[in-house]
Amino acid sequence: MHVSIVLDHPYTLESSKNVPHKRSYCAALAVNAIDTLKAQNHTVDVIDLQADRYNPVITKEGLTNWRTKEYVDEQSQNYLLRLKKANVKMK
Repeated sequence: MHVSIVLDHPYTLESSKNVPHKRSYCAALAVNAIDTLKAQNHTVDVIDLQADRYNPVITKEGLTNWRTKEYVDEQSQNYLLRLKKANVKMK
């Protein structure tokens, strides 16, 4: 099974470590899920939006292209392709 995990925390996935004032429960859960899945021989693709410096703001050009299904944001296109590879869909 191939699983994609998306994390968006200002301290990134590194905040899973128990360092005071630099820790995240969400990141700790993500690391636990990653470790558990890998231990079960699954592959895991982690998209860490903050580590990638992802900018979620859409521009006028981006909105126009979104309507025509043409990408101007290579990073978003990369994320979409990676998410499509996952064969586990969470609801």
